Amino acid sequence: MDRLERFERLRHRFHDGEQLRGGWVSIPHGEVAELTARHDYDFVVVDMEHAPTDVGDLGDLVRGIDAAPGDTVPLVRVPTNDEVVIKRALDAGVGGLMVPRIDTAADAEAVVAASTYPPEGIRGTAGTRASGFGADLPAYLDGADDALTRIVQVETLAAVENAADIAAVSGIDALFVGPADLSVALDVPLDYEAAVFEDAVEAVVAAADDAGVPVGVFATDPDRFETWAARGFDFGIMGYDAGFLRAGNERLLSAYDEDWG
Repeated sequence: MDRLERFERLRHRFHDGEQLRGGWVSIPHGEVAELTARHDYDFVVVDMEHAPTDVGDLGDLVRGIDAAPGDTVPLVRVPTNDEVVIKRALDAGVGGLMVPRIDTAADAEAVVAASTYPPEGIRGTAGTRASGFGADLPAYLDGADDALTRIVQVETLAAVENAADIAAVSGIDALFVGPADLSVALDVPLDYEAAVFEDAVEAVVAAADDAGVPVGVFATDPDRFETWAARGFDFGIMGYDAGFLRAGNERLLSAYDEDWG
């Protein structure tokens, strides 16, 4: 299957309600991305919001994911909802976007417009890596709009209140909750059992369900996987590369000090 077919298959899987498994890369090195993708995630998100990843790094990370065996699709979390940033990220050859701080339906509509070619959208046209450096440009222009997955983050009180309108925007494929950001915005930092946080999650999940759109969560603690599933989340991104390094080092150092010291 070619790249656009692989991308479009992932988008359909979101809409078909499949249990998808997401990975996350915050270290801007192609080998880290390739190693992550080798673990058979359905998609891997490259972070450009809270990581030191620039557009030049992004190309190397996408190539790393593409080099891994299997059909893992590279996605990117852009740093902001900006048409130029989105255009340049898509030109690197990713299969879709995650966009932070989407508070209104108008914000979501801007995401769709920036990632869609004219006349429906405003995405600029060029022969970049996404289109085989121009060799596949006609096919890419014909298929990219329908192949790309567009995920928007709900992480403020305004976004929770507008979740139904955001989910109803045509072209939005999934909502996504970062529990840390949302809990901080609700003034209950990292307290995922707080009533106000639980109420917000319930509202977002209900809005997504009503619109027929899946909703995901950033799930770094395996002890909470069952809880997130019970709260109605459809998919999860299971931790991140830097966290795995930290946890692995802590585990091994603890065992060393206990058994060897």
